[in-house]
Amino acid sequence: MKADSGLNRLVYEYFEARILYGYYKYGESLPSIKKICQMFHLAQATVRAALTSLENRGYIRVEPRKTPKVIYKAGPAGFRENAARYFVPRKMGIVDLAQSGKLLFEPLWREGLNRWKDEEWESLLYNMKHPEAGAVSMPVEFYILAFRALDNRLFLNLYWETVRYIRFAYLSDQESRKKFTDQELDGLSRDDVISLLGQSFEASYGRAVTDLFSFIEQAQSEYGMEDAKQVPFYWNIYRQRPQLRYTLASRILWGIEKGIYPPGTYLPSLPRMAEHYEVSLNTVRRTLSILDSMGMTRSFHGKGTLVLTEPEGVDLANPEIREGMKLYIESLQLMMLTIKQVVLYTLEHAPAYVVEKLKHDVCQLREERKSYMAFEVVLGFIEQSCGLNLVKECYKKLRELIVWGYPIVLLRLKERDIHMEYEGIVALAGRHLQEGNAEAFSHDVKELMGWEYQEVRMFLEHMGAPQ
Repeated sequence: MKADSGLNRLVYEYFEARILYGYYKYGESLPSIKKICQMFHLAQATVRAALTSLENRGYIRVEPRKTPKVIYKAGPAGFRENAARYFVPRKMGIVDLAQSGKLLFEPLWREGLNRWKDEEWESLLYNMKHPEAGAVSMPVEFYILAFRALDNRLFLNLYWETVRYIRFAYLSDQESRKKFTDQELDGLSRDDVISLLGQSFEASYGRAVTDLFSFIEQAQSEYGMEDAKQVPFYWNIYRQRPQLRYTLASRILWGIEKGIYPPGTYLPSLPRMAEHYEVSLNTVRRTLSILDSMGMTRSFHGKGTLVLTEPEGVDLANPEIREGMKLYIESLQLMMLTIKQVVLYTLEHAPAYVVEKLKHDVCQLREERKSYMAFEVVLGFIEQSCGLNLVKECYKKLRELIVWGYPIVLLRLKERDIHMEYEGIVALAGRHLQEGNAEAFSHDVKELMGWEYQEVRMFLEHMGAPQ
């Protein structure tokens, strides 16, 4: 099965894990297709594609008008070894995720619940009192609660990629979920209930981690895996997208923004760029086509690709450009909701010399009249200095996506000084940083992201771009 197979991969991996680790055994039935569709909120065609892949791998047999039947055979020893081979190399990643989740997923989850309508909220309260009615496992339920109201595919992608990585959350048993009583919920505000849910989830997750680590400690010696190479979390945000082209476009845009490829000059030749970025000539050609559609460059046959002194307008009819702009908007929203705590955590745990360098870099932005580079400076600080791998991986990808907004900023400001647009808030943030006020600096960065998010949304709406 291809790695970039879309949403059906989520269903596939959910049931693959349950079969490999013995939750479903030989001869037992999976839920009906209708039930699986309800669990994941997916169409029948998507679920059927996942079941076909499971059948092709020899896990199940699918017959017309019958529930899928497990045909994979393994005894307790086989299930145990399957689990060991997967989880032992991910021990450190699971530890990391437990800490990273508080910074990344908790604020998104709270924001999503706070946006729920009254009828949705009442349905949630009912399911808290009657967990047997939900019939979905903990990670699927958490995904629904956290992100349904936010309408941001990037959030969903990040969450599902972490659930894929951690896998043991797939194995959560229905009976293990806490059932709340009327007395526990009576008179509680929405914020109180959200906090109660958070505590319940944290306790459930903590029990699962404790049990898993006990298993890992035994499995390491049992299977001779004490020195197993650790497999870190990797965020693939381009599941159905041309990743090389998007990544290369971001790197070239970064070079234009930094002055490596100044406006009015030609980019290096195609062979030189292919060699420098270690990609094929065809990837370079198709990437330059994207940049042309963004209005940042213009390619001339036999002459090269000119970096324009002013963007000529973004071709929003181009599907790749629309996709890039959508990802840019979604990345701003994700950072707006998470960056305050991420910056605060990184400042508190980074070495003193690293914080001093950040102070210097922020100060330099004003002196060099490059306040618009504040995004790059802060995201670079997080990527390089945060002690949590999941956070670093997330913000590394966001740093790549944020560059897609550079042409939009130039178009939005037109004749206005791009430095002055950001100078005020960057000056305030720099002052708070120099004073050692990490809380205020983190808040300033959040305000910057929120302001940019609103400005870009209004501009794209004015241009008629789909939101």
